[in-house]
Amino acid sequence: MKKIISFIVLLFISLSAIGQTFNYADTNSVKYDVLDSVSVVSFYRNTVNIGSLMNHADLVSENYGQEPSHLFRKMPGIFSMNDNGTEFGYGYFRIRGLDQTRINVTLDGMPWNEAEDYGTYFANSPDLLSSIHTVKVERGTSSTNNGTASSGGSINLESIDLLKDTESYGYVGAGSFNTYKTSIVYNSGLFGKNAIHIKATQQQTDGYRDWSFNNSQAFTVKYGYFFNNKHSIDFMSLNGRHRNGQGWIGNTLNELTINPRANGDSPDDIDEWFQSINKIQYKGWLKDNILFTSSAYIQYQTGWYNMDLDNYMIKFEDPTWDKTNIVYSYGLTHYLYGANAAAKFYLNNLTLTAGTNIYKYQREHYMNDIVASHFKNVDPSEYYDNTGYKNDGNVFLSANYKLNKFNFGANVQYRYVDFNYVDHLNSDVIYNKNDAGTVWNFINYGFNVDYNLDNANKFYVRYAEVSREPTRTDMFGGNEFYPGELTTTKAERSYDVEGGYVIATNKIEANVNLYYMYFKNERILTGEYGLNGLPLHDTANNSYRTGIEVSVDWNFAGGFHYALNGSASKNIVNSENFVNKYHILTPAYTLNNDLYYKNNNMKIGVNNLYHSKMYLDQNNEMEIPYHLTFNLYGNYRWRNIEFGARVNNLLNKVNYYNCAVGATDLLWFRDAGTNFFIDLKFYF
Repeated sequence: MKKIISFIVLLFISLSAIGQTFNYADTNSVKYDVLDSVSVVSFYRNTVNIGSLMNHADLVSENYGQEPSHLFRKMPGIFSMNDNGTEFGYGYFRIRGLDQTRINVTLDGMPWNEAEDYGTYFANSPDLLSSIHTVKVERGTSSTNNGTASSGGSINLESIDLLKDTESYGYVGAGSFNTYKTSIVYNSGLFGKNAIHIKATQQQTDGYRDWSFNNSQAFTVKYGYFFNNKHSIDFMSLNGRHRNGQGWIGNTLNELTINPRANGDSPDDIDEWFQSINKIQYKGWLKDNILFTSSAYIQYQTGWYNMDLDNYMIKFEDPTWDKTNIVYSYGLTHYLYGANAAAKFYLNNLTLTAGTNIYKYQREHYMNDIVASHFKNVDPSEYYDNTGYKNDGNVFLSANYKLNKFNFGANVQYRYVDFNYVDHLNSDVIYNKNDAGTVWNFINYGFNVDYNLDNANKFYVRYAEVSREPTRTDMFGGNEFYPGELTTTKAERSYDVEGGYVIATNKIEANVNLYYMYFKNERILTGEYGLNGLPLHDTANNSYRTGIEVSVDWNFAGGFHYALNGSASKNIVNSENFVNKYHILTPAYTLNNDLYYKNNNMKIGVNNLYHSKMYLDQNNEMEIPYHLTFNLYGNYRWRNIEFGARVNNLLNKVNYYNCAVGATDLLWFRDAGTNFFIDLKFYF
């Protein structure tokens, strides 16, 4: 606690306590006659938002094809990492130390997380940010999200706005490690009653680590028909394909001394995926005070990934393993289809929002002749073919009442979830979802109060409780098939208290937020991996995460800005085997300094990213050292041409972004040294 207090004092004294821009708005201020003011995302959010917003102009300027996780790290309490040591390919991020399986992600209110294990793989939709209007990152528990329950935070993506986002451009970029990207983005704007967005992208990298390549293609189309200025319908199809050399296994320090670019994965560890996300949506004003939206959607994904069994066993289990030359290939194909609807009622000072979302999900897991061309030396007796089925539905109601300078809000959600399983090869396997205890009914709720001191200053408090079911991997103990009994069916419950202060003037925009998150039956990382390559978890009786997050953007002279965001936290877990230990892979401190100059044609700046050491094991005996990088970036636009350049890890510091416990030694993941990327946009 003394460290946290010292951190607060230091931040306030030095004005280095504050970073990424945070805006708030009066939720009762709406334009009834302008359709493009309708934000689908706003239907599903709490009134008080603890987070940061990236608008479309910033996305166009800062997006060069990197995995979106690396943009999120500019926000308090967030850090990111990548399998291949660069910013391309598979990326991961954590909010308050909670990984992507604990973070709700939606696109226009449509669930994004993979529904069995809740993974969020933005790499499956390459160059996603070129088709996005805004990205809203919220920290903390949220009780009205669609899809996966939000334990640690939420990422709310809003697709391209056909009426506002009207610039079209061609793009070429290239950088270190044979990295390049080419794309074309066309936005028609309104013509007649129509508007269309089209994006096509090709990008690739060799990766910093050996054979950790990524080769990706993307194609997106969004079409809208506007009946008038109050009603519209649109269709979007977002498609991506990528092929990767995997990099989820680390290397010993001795191996990295010999070859800093070493990859712990075998060259046989390759994967390939195709994903298609499609939706049709209506939105508009039914009356002057009733705003409504509804959509239907279908998502499809198929692909496979290899795992060299000898390499895995020698690295993680037994260094004396007798080689078998077996390469497993895991095939996965899933469908998710559903619908949602929400209505917002404006009644003087009272705003009511009601909504629902329901989807059906099925994912086939197989190792059979379908993927035989991708593996070798596998005995057919090890083949499996099974399907997991999941139904998820919720209804919610929220209310916000404005009384003088106060806003009072409350919300409640009922969520039903069930999971079923069918083994297509072994008729003797009997799985009954009721007997297995894989039917859950959850009541989630929250409330908030905020006080607007004046137009520039605001105080707020909020509370939320949310439950979530375990993942398939946790229930199956890391196996790809039902092992005969389930490891766990316990639901996790999180309790989140937040409070803070916001100021927004022409010179400074800042937010200070305090939080306390308490968990029952939290699924905590063990530091181990299952045979399917996914991290394993244990159940903690109780645990908590508490801290402070601060952010500011200070325009101190003309176009010169100093921004800093940071967090200080204490993260404790208690379980049957571990008492009063720190959560693993959770830094106590994160900081991001940014000094930049910005005008209408140019933005140039330097920033540094830091997070403190992290524990690697539940005994807190092994740790990953602190991570620090300095980066230089700039964009300049002349007429219809924009030039961009960035240099990452300017000081060529050796950083390790992750580490795992191997059979005989620690396995480290090393970031790239100094690297660069330059690009050109041609607007038309």
